[in-house]
Order: sequence, then structure tokens, then C-alpha cells
Amino acid sequence: MRVEFDDVDTEDDLHVVYQGEPFTGEVVERAPNGQIVALTTYFNGMEDGPSAEWYPSGEPKAAGAVRYGTAVGVHEFWHRDGGLAGRDEFDDSGRLLRRLRWAVDGTVVEDYSAT
Repeated sequence: MRVEFDDVDTEDDLHVVYQGEPFTGEVVERAPNGQIVALTTYFNGMEDGPSAEWYPSGEPKAAGAVRYGTAVGVHEFWHRDGGLAGRDEFDDSGRLLRRLRWAVDGTVVEDYSAT
């Protein structure tokens, strides 16, 4: 099931409900022009699954996955021009393993690795 962001409520900053029940499905947020700018997946009210964001013009802005409220795997972020802005890698328990950030010109501005 897919619903609009304005149709869900958030309880205790973690759980999302739709029509009074914990929500399972996709929540989309739209720009004023109707373009989808965010898609978040939920299971039983908790963020769980893939999520993505786009700039209002349609270019990718961010993508990653969450397992029952915890970031897992690779999360990537892009500059408006399409260049990679950041990449975070998490283990299965949500521990940050690596973080990379790039300036618009491609210069590395942050390179963190967990020890």
C-alpha cells in the first residue's frame, strides 16, 4: 500500500500510524508540483526497507535502507548536479563502518573508517 505523507501520523518520533493502526507500506512526500521527493518504507509502524529522496526537479538526492528503525547497508547522497556527495556504510546492527563525503568538485572532504 502507498499513502501520502500528510495522511500518516507519527507517534513517539518512531512509529507511523495510518487510520489509527501501525502502518505497513510506502509513504511518499511530494513537492508542490506533485513530483515525489521522498519514499519511505514501513513495517508495522517502524521504518523498515528501502528509502529514497529526490530533488524537486527529479534528480536523486539520497538512497538507503533501514531495518526496523536502524540504518543498514550502504546509504548514498548526491549533489544537485548528480555527483556523489556522500556514502555511508553500516553493518547489520547499524554501526557506522565508513563515511565518505565529497565536495561538488569531487574533492574528498571527509573519510572516516571505524576501527
